[in-house]
Amino acid sequence: MTLVIAPTLVFAIYLGLFASNQYESSADFVVRRADAAKSPVDVGQLLGFSLGSDGSEGDASIVQAYLLSHDAVARLRSENDLVGVFTRDGTDWLSRLWFASPTPERLLTYYRKMVTVRADEETGITHLTVHAFRPADAQTLATKLLVMGEQQVNAINQRTSLDQIASAQRAYDEASHELNTIEAELTAYRQIHKDVDPADTGKAQVTMVAGLTPNLVAARARLNAMHGVISESSPQYRAMERQVRTLEAQVNGQSAKIVGDDHSIANRLGDYDKLVIRRQEVAQVYAVAAGQLTQAKEEAKRKKLYLIRVVEPNLPVKSEFPQRGQLILTLFGALVFAYAIGWLLLAGVKEHGL
Repeated sequence: MTLVIAPTLVFAIYLGLFASNQYESSADFVVRRADAAKSPVDVGQLLGFSLGSDGSEGDASIVQAYLLSHDAVARLRSENDLVGVFTRDGTDWLSRLWFASPTPERLLTYYRKMVTVRADEETGITHLTVHAFRPADAQTLATKLLVMGEQQVNAINQRTSLDQIASAQRAYDEASHELNTIEAELTAYRQIHKDVDPADTGKAQVTMVAGLTPNLVAARARLNAMHGVISESSPQYRAMERQVRTLEAQVNGQSAKIVGDDHSIANRLGDYDKLVIRRQEVAQVYAVAAGQLTQAKEEAKRKKLYLIRVVEPNLPVKSEFPQRGQLILTLFGALVFAYAIGWLLLAGVKEHGL
């Protein structure tokens, strides 16, 4: 039994006299999307989120991977003197970080022994535990890790938002610029031709011609009726002739404005209609682009991630690690089991005369 008692005694002496106390600070958080469905009547509703599975486990694993990554260790090393936390004076040689200037790989390996990030698949809560040789160090490190997790979530939100909105924003800006351009062309066209709406002007001209034409027809009929009855040199006949010529001039003048030279309403209306059709097409494109931009923004909001603290990091008062009694019993049991197996093997060998 010496092989059992001696190692157990040595280990017990080490734990009792030399092993440094370790303090644990823990915190709980969840990572949720803005559109996460809420489960009926649970504790999560009181906190504003759902504790049930909603497909955001992958989002929590992103934060978990980051907090245990080289990037997190490098940041903690530069901002929080991570090496100093794990090499405090008075810490026993076996428990502490052995190197004052460890390589990133060695520091990461030791860091992962002291920091645990574990997600509960049933509740979706992620548990963070930090061990350190001073209570304040454990709490400070746990708090810093939560802040880093929140910042990582914000960075993910920003990248996701930029990716989703950037394309829609470019299409909207292009459509807006084109719409402003065609509006400027329409304004310039109206100013050059001094006509707000050639279509309305054309309708007014046609209405005027339509109104003058019956008067012209009636005047010609009266003139024809007077022909042969009244002398052409009579004042009454001449007055009717002047009236007919005046009406003809008015009708011809108004008709020329409608379908005459290059400056006629018909020509202006063709150019104007082209601009109006272009504006309608661009306006439709603009409306679609605006809708897509709004939809992209709403989608980005729905997919936005939030890191919600459930339990804040505590300041430990009593050291609970290493668990000396449990470790001693575990070693003792393992040695007894190994000793029993060895004894049985040796007894079997002797029994067979080997």
